[in-house]
Amino acid sequence: MTDSSVPSFVRRRRKLPQIKKLAMLAALRGQMWALSRSAPDRAAVRLAHLFTTPPRPKVRAWERAAMAQARYTRRRFGALGFLSVYRWVPESAGPHPKVLLMHGFGGRVSQLSGLAEPLVAAGYEVVGFDAPGHGKSPMRNAALPDFVDALEMFAAQEGAFDAVIGHSMGGAAVATALRLGMAAKRAILIAPPVYPGTYLAQAGRMLGATDKVTGRAQALIEARYGRAFDEFRTPLNASVLDQDALILHDRDDKQVPLSEGQQVVEAWKGAQFEVTEGLGHTRILRDPSTMALVQTFLMQTA
Repeated sequence: MTDSSVPSFVRRRRKLPQIKKLAMLAALRGQMWALSRSAPDRAAVRLAHLFTTPPRPKVRAWERAAMAQARYTRRRFGALGFLSVYRWVPESAGPHPKVLLMHGFGGRVSQLSGLAEPLVAAGYEVVGFDAPGHGKSPMRNAALPDFVDALEMFAAQEGAFDAVIGHSMGGAAVATALRLGMAAKRAILIAPPVYPGTYLAQAGRMLGATDKVTGRAQALIEARYGRAFDEFRTPLNASVLDQDALILHDRDDKQVPLSEGQQVVEAWKGAQFEVTEGLGHTRILRDPSTMALVQTFLMQTA
């Protein structure tokens, strides 16, 4: 088993050797298997908690270098509390078209910061924030509705965006927020997932939970947020959008299959689709080919 196949709530313990991570996963499986059959309600609570607990992976050196160029502030996002906001601004005076970066679950703005330098050089102001429970932002638990709420609040503060770029679950959040009225001329989704229930079911199976327990866990999450998982079906949201869109996906993505990006493209009228090779789920964010595709799309649709 590779590290990418270990659930996020195990992967976040970065200092543990791989064998200890696998032992931890085995222990979790044993606990969940037993609870699912002896106390299914407790098992559902446990699974819902694990599914909404984002990892906080180690920040890499290249991220620190890119983030050193950003202006950092903490801003209030309503009931979500204070979140960490980052801004890269061109040296030239005057208003600049604005691009928003939205990371995925267990990610942070710094993972997309490699896009900031070329975009700033091209005359864009680039902004982003660490979602609740991610990066330098507080809270322990977070889910897709928190991402959408934060996007809507940030957009209300910032005004319309020239483009929004969302990675993984951040892409699903962007599509949902656009459907709800967030103003943006263009959208770039990188490895967008189709439906959160798919990943909850995967986590449940990996941990030995019964289908009944997984269903109860979904119901608990939906009740907590007052929003059904169906509201976050990315192709359904994409089908009503009219922004120019680019969907990027790597053929070797082990976390979000290429077929999911294809479904989003098919639903989003006029969307462009670019498939990369050998970059996986996260290296695609910092590869020069990705930056070139993003810049080409923005130039073509300007």
